Amino acid sequence: MIRTMSNRREQFVTIAAFLTVPLILLLAFSYFPAFKLIQLSFTDWDGMRPHYNYVGWQNYIDVISEKTALHTLVNNLAYVIISIIQTLLGLYFAIILDSNIRGKRWFRSFIFMPYVLNGVAVAYMFSYMYNYEEGPLNLLLNAIGLEQLAIRWLGNFWYSNISLAFMGLWQNTGLAMVIFLGALQSIPKDLYESASIDGANFYHKVRYITLPSIMLVIEINLFLSVNGALQAFFQPFIMTQGGPGDRTQTFASMAYYTAFRFHNFGLASALGVLLLVLILIVLTLQKAVVKTGGEHS
Repeated sequence: MIRTMSNRREQFVTIAAFLTVPLILLLAFSYFPAFKLIQLSFTDWDGMRPHYNYVGWQNYIDVISEKTALHTLVNNLAYVIISIIQTLLGLYFAIILDSNIRGKRWFRSFIFMPYVLNGVAVAYMFSYMYNYEEGPLNLLLNAIGLEQLAIRWLGNFWYSNISLAFMGLWQNTGLAMVIFLGALQSIPKDLYESASIDGANFYHKVRYITLPSIMLVIEINLFLSVNGALQAFFQPFIMTQGGPGDRTQTFASMAYYTAFRFHNFGLASALGVLLLVLILIVLTLQKAVVKTGGEHS
């Protein structure tokens, strides 16, 4: 009896010791900043004064009433669409490269390589590609006699956001592929062999074995992609600074400029809180859609 109590005490001390540090870090770097963000969203703090005044819901009213915030959400929609395509492409490449095809190791490295490249270098590379006068895309169109199809990739409203989002597609598809490859390798090969004996073709194996087996990984990967799309910041910040006008401004870049260019940290905090709420809503909807799809399949 005494020995059992001693073992339980040791287990409790061990578990508490392992959980203490992660919980402290979680409170210090996640929950406390989130609490301060919500607190600042109800103030008019400019980032300089030692004290700030509470203004109630005024910051949220200003965000909702201004058309700029809605416009930036429309810009973010381009990133969301591309992020879904990115997840599907990653899944497609993973399924193809998980089979016995020649040179699959080389193709895996080739697709994953953009992810390890420096983001600033990639941004400048795409800036050169999208150049209207000297960019290789428009030069190619001019060379083959299709100069009327030359596009101002970073000037047109929808083309500019799709072009910026495509940079993320090119750079991050490899990461999605690697995550899916890890999930595919956990599926027992006996299932595919049994299905082949029963006469199942490639499509049947993917639909009834592969997809149901990795549905949780698909859900996680899709959430990470959409979450990153809603928080898109790097591409417009490096390549266009949100211009021309607000054509490429995203919700995250708008919050950044509101805080550090216009020194309105209260309004920027409100933007951050609304973005957090939007991400939670999207996560809830995604879980419902994925769950419904899994039940129907």
